[in-house]
Amino acid sequence: MSLDSDGPRCSSEEEDDGADTLRQDTTMLFGQPSPTLRAQTLKCVNTLSGHHSGIRVIAVATNRVYTGSYDNTIKVWNLDNGRCEATLEGHMAWIRALCVHAREPLLFSGSDDGLIKAWRADSYVHLHDILPANAGYDTTPAPAESGGAGILALTVDYNNNWLIAGSYDSNIYVWGLPCPSTPSIRLLHVLRGHRSAVRSLVCLAPFSTFSPPCLMSGSYDRTIKLWELAEEECRCAGSLGTRGSVWTMVVHDGLLLGAIGDSSIKVWRMDPDTPMEAWQQIGILSGHRGLVLALAVYKDKLISGSDDRCIRVWRMGSWECERTLTGHNGGVVGVCFIQGNLISASNDSFIKVWNTSGIQRPFTAK
Repeated sequence: MSLDSDGPRCSSEEEDDGADTLRQDTTMLFGQPSPTLRAQTLKCVNTLSGHHSGIRVIAVATNRVYTGSYDNTIKVWNLDNGRCEATLEGHMAWIRALCVHAREPLLFSGSDDGLIKAWRADSYVHLHDILPANAGYDTTPAPAESGGAGILALTVDYNNNWLIAGSYDSNIYVWGLPCPSTPSIRLLHVLRGHRSAVRSLVCLAPFSTFSPPCLMSGSYDRTIKLWELAEEECRCAGSLGTRGSVWTMVVHDGLLLGAIGDSSIKVWRMDPDTPMEAWQQIGILSGHRGLVLALAVYKDKLISGSDDRCIRVWRMGSWECERTLTGHNGGVVGVCFIQGNLISASNDSFIKVWNTSGIQRPFTAK
């Protein structure tokens, strides 16, 4: 895959015990990856700092963590040594979305400035700016406070090799990424149907039983919509009312888990043979005292991060909260896993690494 380059744009707790002492030596190595997640023995084994303002979004790939911030930059963290190895600059407003391509060395970032930027994920070279206004669509970017087309969510549909973005303007934009037959980025579809900002996107293909490949979108309009994705036409195949704004979603083992604006997490059983409106809600997880901003699933555990500054560990199936982790001094906006390590990011500007071993050893097995 190739994109035209315009040159480089980078410059190179314990439960309820309060925040741990921040380690100033960022060369501190990470904990030994855990084969299983034992909630009661999770410990914070490292804290990374470097952003000048709060973190808004996090993405991971191999041994790298990418963080987007209110300081308008993206930082790349090497988990083998705990160092920030690059700072990507160029956005003119807050970074709201990040997506790492799983098959190509590409990173995509979305911002309140209305731009999506494509970067090389190995050399951190800025490759291309992508505008929703491409191909003649009248969606000129504007600041979020004016109701413009800031970017809130990004994902990749690997079945079609499409980049998909959710916007403040309530639309979903679909681009075809470069391929040997078509070397340029092309805006293919604009999906309309939501009545407010699109906050979360999840592609179901290729690991689901849904056919054709599908996209799920969550919005501030209190709905989750199901879209069938096809080259000729993308159509809305269903809509699920949530009774609250949808902040984030995950899909796991036939279940849809959504963080809803009333601080709850709702669980639906997905059924491709049943209209989406009739999907059975099988659980409501309550306990957070603020908006739930982040979700991740690891084996039999669901991890949630909230504006209440806490991380909760839930057992899948019984939906029992097994542990509440504290230590961040701001809302927890991102949670994810790499090789058994839990990574959390917060609008306090810090990243924390949690592990059940508590031993400072190299992150990557040698």
